[in-house]
Parts: sequence; structure tokens; C-alpha cells
Amino acid sequence: MSSSSSQSSSTNSPFLAPENLCGQTLLQLVGEGHTILASIKILSERIPPAFLVAAGIPQNGPSNSKDNEQSNSGGMFLNLFGKEERRSSNKPPTASSSSEVLLNDNQKKSSCDMEDAKKYTPFLFDFSYLHNPEEFEATLTNQDTTTTTDGGNNNNAAEDMADLEREFAINHLPTIQEYYTLFTSIYNYQMELNRFSSDLTKGYFIQYTVESVLLDQEGRALLCEAVWLYGVILIVLERLLPGPIRERFIIAHFRLSNEGIGGDISTIESICKLCKGTGIHPPQSTNSASFGQHVSHKYPMEEERLFARYPLPVDLVRNVVGCLISDDVYQQSSAFPNVDQRSIRLSRQASMLYVVLFFDNAVVLREEEARLREIVDKYFYDNWVVHVYAGMTADLSIEWKRFRAAKAALDNVLEVENVKKMHIQNAKLIGQCMAELRAYLTMGILTDSFVLDNRHDLLNCLRKCNIAVRWRILHRRTTNAVYHGIVCATASEVTADPKLQGDFAVNDTHVVSLLLLSSQLEMQLKHIFTQLLEKKESIWLNCRAKASGMMEDLAQYFEGDVTLARVSRHDGLIDWFTSMASEIRDLAYESGDHFTVTGRKIQLCVQALEDVEQYDLVDRDVQVKSFLQESRELLLQMARAVGINESITQDIKFISDISYGVESMKSYVKIIHSRISKDPSNVNLLQGFFLKLSNSLDGPVVRLKQLKSPEVERVTGYYSSQLVAFVRNVLEIVPVSVFGILVQISDIFERRLQRLPLKIQGDKLGAYAQLGERYKLSMMAHEISIFADGVLSMDNSIIGGIEINPRKLLDEGLRKEMVRHVSELLNNLLQFDFAADSETVASITKHQTAAMRSLASLSRRLEGFQSALECIEDYVSIHGLKMWHEEFSRIISYNVEQEVNKYLLKKVLDADSAFQSEIVPIPRFPRTQNEPTCINFMGRMVSMLIKITDTQYTTFSIEKSGWFMSDGTEVCGLKTVSLLRQAVGVYGLTGIDRLLCYRILHELHRFVKFFRTNVTKQGVLLEQLRDELYPEWKTPTNAVSIYASGSKKAEMLMLPMLTCFRRIGQAQLLRRMIRFELGRCSRIDAKTLLQSVSTLNASTLSSENPFEESPPELKKFCDMSLAVGLGDPLQTVFMATDPLEGLPVLLLLCVIAYVPKLSYNAMFGSLSKNKSGYPIDGWPLIAGISTLLKQFHPSYSNSFLAYIGQFVRVSVAACFERKQVRKDVASQLTEDLRSMLVLVNQFCDISSIPKSALHEHIPQYLMEMCSDL
Repeated sequence: MSSSSSQSSSTNSPFLAPENLCGQTLLQLVGEGHTILASIKILSERIPPAFLVAAGIPQNGPSNSKDNEQSNSGGMFLNLFGKEERRSSNKPPTASSSSEVLLNDNQKKSSCDMEDAKKYTPFLFDFSYLHNPEEFEATLTNQDTTTTTDGGNNNNAAEDMADLEREFAINHLPTIQEYYTLFTSIYNYQMELNRFSSDLTKGYFIQYTVESVLLDQEGRALLCEAVWLYGVILIVLERLLPGPIRERFIIAHFRLSNEGIGGDISTIESICKLCKGTGIHPPQSTNSASFGQHVSHKYPMEEERLFARYPLPVDLVRNVVGCLISDDVYQQSSAFPNVDQRSIRLSRQASMLYVVLFFDNAVVLREEEARLREIVDKYFYDNWVVHVYAGMTADLSIEWKRFRAAKAALDNVLEVENVKKMHIQNAKLIGQCMAELRAYLTMGILTDSFVLDNRHDLLNCLRKCNIAVRWRILHRRTTNAVYHGIVCATASEVTADPKLQGDFAVNDTHVVSLLLLSSQLEMQLKHIFTQLLEKKESIWLNCRAKASGMMEDLAQYFEGDVTLARVSRHDGLIDWFTSMASEIRDLAYESGDHFTVTGRKIQLCVQALEDVEQYDLVDRDVQVKSFLQESRELLLQMARAVGINESITQDIKFISDISYGVESMKSYVKIIHSRISKDPSNVNLLQGFFLKLSNSLDGPVVRLKQLKSPEVERVTGYYSSQLVAFVRNVLEIVPVSVFGILVQISDIFERRLQRLPLKIQGDKLGAYAQLGERYKLSMMAHEISIFADGVLSMDNSIIGGIEINPRKLLDEGLRKEMVRHVSELLNNLLQFDFAADSETVASITKHQTAAMRSLASLSRRLEGFQSALECIEDYVSIHGLKMWHEEFSRIISYNVEQEVNKYLLKKVLDADSAFQSEIVPIPRFPRTQNEPTCINFMGRMVSMLIKITDTQYTTFSIEKSGWFMSDGTEVCGLKTVSLLRQAVGVYGLTGIDRLLCYRILHELHRFVKFFRTNVTKQGVLLEQLRDELYPEWKTPTNAVSIYASGSKKAEMLMLPMLTCFRRIGQAQLLRRMIRFELGRCSRIDAKTLLQSVSTLNASTLSSENPFEESPPELKKFCDMSLAVGLGDPLQTVFMATDPLEGLPVLLLLCVIAYVPKLSYNAMFGSLSKNKSGYPIDGWPLIAGISTLLKQFHPSYSNSFLAYIGQFVRVSVAACFERKQVRKDVASQLTEDLRSMLVLVNQFCDISSIPKSALHEHIPQYLMEMCSDL
């Protein structure tokens, strides 16, 4: 880190000149260190859940155990990590045997993610894998085959595990490579740092040695930072990416990546040595100091052993330690000039020294008591909790407990009485600061003249406030139970300011108040000083003109010629004031003299004006004395204005630095929320607080800016996004409060307000007025406007290059709350209690009734919520209806996308989703027990539709557009789909359509796989049947025996085919009903849109190149066509596949096998099952076959019709032959023939095949004659 002042001075530093290779090399090292730290933080926030589960990361708290460091090296790396320690079991490690560490809130994945991730854990190994890779690879197959209980063969089980591993690699290999690249960059950093030290020692950088670099101001800071950053990288890596996770990433890269398999073995060994687990676990959090809840607080992790893996040269470490102890590296005495403020001024060096002392096996901490006493007396005499990096803190009373010399030196100052004294002094300082802040922040006090006159007092107030806040924030995080009890003592009563007597208790509320008020003063002072710097010259000129004018007026006054001026002429005073006016006019703003010379001239003028008052003639005239006093003030203001420079703003920036508390601020969010809830006007104090936090972004990026690194934008963007996320979290209370009121308004709209009819009788008008309810609505709207006004009154501000727009933040907060509320509503109401083992006619009817009731309730709730959002949109300056449609469509699209993942090999993860957002996240919920295969409510809706339209209990009627029970009761029809649209809207219907498409595609892929694995074995049979039935227009001899023989031999293939066809057909018929509902609504509610899309569709299809548009535009047009209900779902081509030889013959055998189980039902106008409970229905079977044939060349459909026509002709001949033998046989044959004709006729209708094509194979007279049988 480097201060802003050092940054500005470094531009002229010869050490950092572009041609100075030594300085540029060192600057690049430091910039790379900050980039690595940002990468660690970025990657630690998106660890895949599979690695967390495999590493045994607990989700609720830290582990109680603390084991010794394990050596998990492998024999293949020649025992790189020392003596090999084998586990007692020869089996691979399980999750319970891995180290347990505590991670931050972002790593607490939802339970559904963790459950899904468990299936990947068998092949995510730690370094134990390196002992015997063959054993672990073999264990995968053994583990999978032992879990196979369905009698399947071991080859299929091994294939399933291989498929699972391939799926994991496809989805996570880029992420694994990112982590491995990070580990490689850390290794390269220490290599470059050691090489730089070696080059300095060997004299490759001419005229530069380690000692000469440390003598240069910029070189001293950079070299100390380079060594310090290496230690910080290792500490942060161990804290945020624990050893068990690192090991699994490296082994996964080694096993799954081509780079890992064919990589340099020496590099892999080095990275394994650097990243192996330490075996140190976070300690158990206690009641007195629950530091385990904060990942930002460091725990002892035996850093000396961690740093010793790849140590730095001893001489380099010793020189850096000596420099940090003896020198003021950053020279910030102007910000904290008082000797009592020394520990604050040197706090940055103290944090660096804390880290660097762990190098060289911590010899200084262990043995050098004299040096440790010097360090403690200089840096830690009044503090013991240090800031490490970017908000991470460490407690020296715990960290140095294991080092004899360090503990002895620290015990001299950390006696209980001394700690109490520090606490009391800090409490008194907070009380004084609060009183001064309230005085300065009184409206109208901080004027330009006041600031110029009281500049030093104001800066001293800022220093005291920040010193008090720093000490309190850091030491409230102490992990020492005794000290924690002193610093965090609770008061007997809650007061606005800390008590200045008695128990001196300071709580978090006092800290927050001091933070907000001091940040407000800092913001106003920065603004005033910035303006003064801009208009400094104009202030000088105006004051000079006024002062010289007053002197001229006084000279004219003493001439005695002025009316009403009863004074005699005095030539001496006339000449004196005239000359004084001339001297004042000669004061130049940009003269060649040094500014001290100008100051001396002003001082002489002021002194002369004081001396002239000694004359009796002047002393007796009050008006003249007033003129002289005002002139002296103008001259002094000129001097003060000239004294303002850029260093003042830099000092304020350094004084107000709060980088030590960026993580601690998260614990104060609830207090800020409470203050805003009680008084929404407190929002006005937050802008200064946010700007204060934004200053903490400079530390990690200042060196990158000096280097002009391309990584500046990425690193700045990350830290800025973190701060902006915190700002949103703080301001979230406003949209949360607004939304809580909004829910109450929606309840009134939904349940209490009566809908106004088109005509109202006069005597009933009062009943419809409902004045009480409308008064409640107006009061709620007023309350919402108060909350919104606080945010909307804030000005735009820029944090790290990101503009913070309060209006936009309010909009995003309302969207976030709306998404959360609507998602919970959809998840809770769209849960259908339907157990698979209780599927009966009665249960289906009951399930259908409950489902419709849930949909109706959801429709009412969402409608009331939408009305409430439209009601308050003017009060919060948002477009309510637009927000509703955008977010609701995003919720539906995201849940559809996640539900589709179960059909995809390459999953769409949240990071890659176009619908998921970090700012307005869509929540995910665990799967329900009744529907474990469904990921979310969209899947449950599709499952509900599939179950209530089960072909085993229902019959589909295309004339009545619905599914019916055997007694004629409708279970799913147009009313059901209409209710579904009212509940989930057009977006929901299109989402269901998409899920059904993927279900169909999945079944088609399964059928193709089934055909190629099972049916291909019957290839000889199909070829023989095709030859015997050729040509199709001719009636073959012994046709009946051919059909009978073929059906018997293919009997085992029929049931899987039937299952596939009815599933596909059922989904297609549901899509057909959804498409009809969408078209009906568009014709009523969106006529213009429907006509426009229809016209565009027709023109596109009639163009020479209908696909000339870009894929995004084409997809958008397809989505719009679906939304308005255009197109026939049964004409959809889902996939492109190679031809399946013998498919028409196989379909013929399937139809022959199942037509006898169907009969024509005149009530429904369709084929229905002969026996109840059999899983077959006419229209789903026909739609399934039609959809399958649509995926192939039209010749397949033609061949299928030809074979059916041939079978019909054979059946007619057989019918007339057997009619003379046995009437029952002939009657059954006649019924089957009629069913076959109905099937083929309906097949042509649903496939849009003209009847002329059918009559080519079955003459029309034959169909008419057979229909009369």
C-alpha cells in the first residue's frame, strides 16, 4: 500500500522513471501482488459447491478439532512433502475425513446446490491421491458397482461414473483452470521476488543494492511492500481457500485437464508444495469473542511454517525488518503530527511488520526480546489488534502467544489495568468528539470564512474522531476473552453518547453515530476545501480589491469633504491610507516572490493597520476602527486562502482512511437499518459514510495505477463492486420497508376492496366507497413516500469508477424485494401433494382440484400485488408495471433454465445465466419431498399437468380439447390452461412449453439410443419383414403369418416404444392446448402485435434467405411468435439425426400390437383404451408417432402409411374370409380394422398430411366400406 501523497510525489521520483529497470521491476512485482490478492478474493466467492462438499466444509460453524499438519504427498512425487503418512484405510478420503474450516457467507451455498454436488464428490480427491493413483481410480469403479442394487451390469455402472465425471469436467474445467492459474501465479511471484533479490545482491542492477534501494524513499516503500505482500498472499490464501479445497482443485486439474496430464512435473510438484493443506483449523468461537463468525478476522495458522515452504533470503528479510522498525516509510507526519498519534501514523508499517516478522522462521518473535520491546513500544503501546489487509485483522495477544520474546514484550503493555485505561480514554474521546461534531454540523456553521479561520481546529477534530473510531472498531474484534469483556462491556442504560463516568461503556450504536457524523464532516470539509482551491485566486482578488477600496475610502474620509462626515482634514492620514491602498493593490497572487515573502507583506500591512489605531483621531472614530478591523480580516483571509493547497485534501484523505474496517462495517448494518427505520431522514448521513468507505479502494490499486497495468480495471471493478454491494445492503432497509407496506396494500386490493361494476345503483355507492380501507391506503402511500424521499434526496456519487445513483439503487432494491417475494409465493403455492404410490382415479381428481385451487389463489395474490405496485409507483418514482413484467419474466425464464439443466450435459450455471443477477438475485429453494425430481416450481407445474393427464386414467378428446375421465369428467381442458395463464401469465405458459419441448427432445434421444442399442440387434428381422412386405402396394402371400411372426419376435421392444410415444404425444398435446390459449389471448388483448408478428413471419418465410438475420434477432422473433400463439407444435423438428433403418416397419409392428387394445369412443371422438387402467390412449399414441416421424425425411411417413395401407388391405381380405367361419373372430377383426382406420385417419389429420396421400395407399371406397362394417 502507498499513500496518495507518495503516489503524487512518485511521478517525479528517479527510482520510478520508465528507464529505471530496477524500479520498474519492483513496481511490477508489487502490482502483481495486489492483482493476486484480488484474484484470491474473487475466486473465493465462487467456489463450486462440489469442492465444498468434498472438502467437508461445514455450513453452520467451525470445527471443534485442531489436528496437526498432515502430509498428503504422493509416492509419484518422490515424497516431496517429507515422510509419507498413509491413512489407516486404503480407501480414498471421504468428506468427513477432510479438514473442516469456516468460510464466509458467500460460500454458504443453498442446500439444493449442496445436495446436487454430492454426486461429484467420489472423484474429487486430495493429495492422498498422489500416493497411489491407480488404487483411487480403481476405487471409483468399485464404489459405483457396490452401490448398484438393481442387478445392472458393472460395465453400465462404470459408464455412468465416467459420464458423471465427463459432465463435471465440461461444466467446471474452465473454473478449475482459473484456480490452477492462480496457484501458478503465486508460485511465480515468489520466484520473481527471490530472483529480484538475487539480482540486487549480484549487482545486475548497476548502482543498486538492497541497502541503496532502502535508502530511496520510493524504493524503500516498494521493497517493503513486495515482501509484505508475499506474506499476505499466503495468509489470505490459507484463510479464503483452505488447504482441502486447494488440494482438490490441483488434483482435479491434474486428472481432468490435458495441461495437467501433460504438464511439467517439476512445476506441478512446486505448486503442490506451495498449496498443500496446513492441517490448521479455525478455533472454536466463544461467547465472549465470536470471531469465528467473521472470515475477515485472522486466526493463528503457524505462519512461520507456511512461509518456510518457499522462504525469502534472510538478508532481505532482516533489512526490511530493520527499515520498518527505524524509518518512517510513508512520511505521513502532516496528517498526524502529534507525538501521541504516532501509532496511528505508523499503523501501516505496523501491519507490514506484523507479517514480515513471520519470515526467517520468526526468529525475531522467538528470541530477540530487546528488539521486540522496541517494536512494541513504538507501534503497539496503545493497541494490540492490527489491520493486515483489506479489512482482515489479527489479535496480537493471541497471535504472539506462542512466541516467547513477543509474548514477554507484549505483556509489558497489555496488563489489564492498561487495557482499562485505554478503554476509558477512548470512551472519553468519543464523547468529546460527539459534542464537537454536533457543534460543527449545526446548519450554517461551516461557511468558507469559518473553515478558513478554524482550519486547524477542524482538522484536529477529524483526527480525534478517526483515532477514536479506529481504536474502537479494531479492538471490539479482539479474541482475547478478558480484553473483550473490558472493551465490549455493556452499559446499564442506553445513552446517545458514551458515559463519561462510571462504567464508560461504548456500544455499537455509539460507534455508528460517530462514524456517520464524522464522515458527514469529512464530506463537507472536502467539498469546501475543493471549492476554495478552485476559487482561491478569485478570493484573493476580491479581498484585495475590497481592502484597497476601504483604504481609499478612509483617505477620502479624512479629506473632510464628504457630506455628513464631521472630521477635519488630515493630510498625514490621507497620504498614509493612500499609500496603504497602493501597497495592498501591489500584493500579487502569482508574483515572482516566494509565498512566504507575500505572507510577510500581508503581515506588515496588518500590523500597520493595527498601529494606525494608536492615533487619537483614529481611535476616537468607531466607523474608522470598524473599517480597519474589516480590512485586517480581508488581508488575513487572503493569507489563509493562499495557504490552502492540495496537501490539505490529501491529509484529510489519509486521516479519514477506514480500510481497516471495510469488513467490520458489515456488523453495523443492522444498527444503521434500525436508525433509518425510526427516522428515514438519517439516510442523508449515509452519503458521507459511503464516500468515506470509497477511499479505502485506493490502497490495492494505487501501485497498479502507477504501473499503468491492464489489471487496474479488473481489480478496481472488483473492489468497487464489493463496496457498491455494501451500499445496496445498507440502503436495502428502504425498499424492504417500502415492500413491507406494499404487501399490506396488496392484501387490501386482494381481499378487502370490492371491484367496481360497470353500473352502480346510487343507494349502494357508499358501500363501494369503503372510505376506511381507502384511508388506510392513503396513509400507507404517505409512509412509502417518506421512506423513498430520503433516498431520492441523495446526490449521485462515484465510488471507484462506478456511479451510485440513489434513484437506481431504490429501483434495484424494490426489484430485489419483489423478486424475492414473488419467488417465495410461486414456490410455496405451486407445491402439489401427489404421491406416486397413490395414483388412482380418485386421487387424480383430488389432486386436480387442489392444483386448480392453488392456481386460483396464486392468480389472486399476484393480481393484488401487481395492483399495489401500480398504486405506489408515483410515490417512489418508478415504472411499476414495467418493473413487474421485466422481473416476472426473468423469474420464469431463470427457473425454466434451471429446470432444463437436468436434460443438458453442459449445465447453465448461475454465473453463466443471462437471467440471474448479483444485484437482483433470484432465490433458489430446496426440492420438495413429493417432487424430488423437479428442481423448482416450473418443473412441478409440468409434473402436475403430466400427472393429471396420465393416459392410464384419462382419455384425450381433440374435439373437446381436453382430457377426461371414463365417466366424462374433465380433468384438464381449456379452462385449466386459462387458469394457468391467469396464474403465471404468458411468460409461464411459454416456459411450460419450453420445458415440454425439452422433455420431448429427451424422449426422442432416448428412443434413438434405444433403437441403436436394442432394435439394431433385430436388424435381420426388420430386413426380412421389409423384404417380405415389398412392394407395399402389393398384398403379400401369407401376410397374416408374417405379421404374427414379426409381432411375436419384436414383442420385447413394444412396451418401451409405447412408453416413449405416449410421453411424447402427451407433451405435444399439452403444447397444442397452450399454443391455442396464447393465440386466443393475443387475438383479444394484442391484435396489433399478433398481426405484426404474423406479417413478419409470412414475409420472412417467403424471402429468398429466411435465416439471414442474426441468431439473437431470430431467437427473439421465434419467442415473440410463440408468445402470440403462432405455429403448430406438432410440426416442430426437435433434432437432426442419422436415418434409422427399418423404423417404418417397427412402427407398423407397434401399431399392430396396440390397436387391438383401443376402440373408438363416440363420446370423445377418439380411440380409447378397452380396459381401464391400461397405460394407453389413442391421441397421445398418434401424436407421439407423428412427432417421431417429423424428425426424419418425409419418406419415412410415406413408408409408414404404405405399410398401414398394406395391413388394412390384408385385414379387409382376412375379414371377409373369416366372416364365413366364426362370427366372434370376424367381429373382433372388424373392430380392430375400424380402429386402425381411425388411427391412420387421425394420424394424417394431426400430421397435416393431405387425404390424397392417404388414398394412394388406402382407397377411399375401401375406407367408406370399412367404416360401415
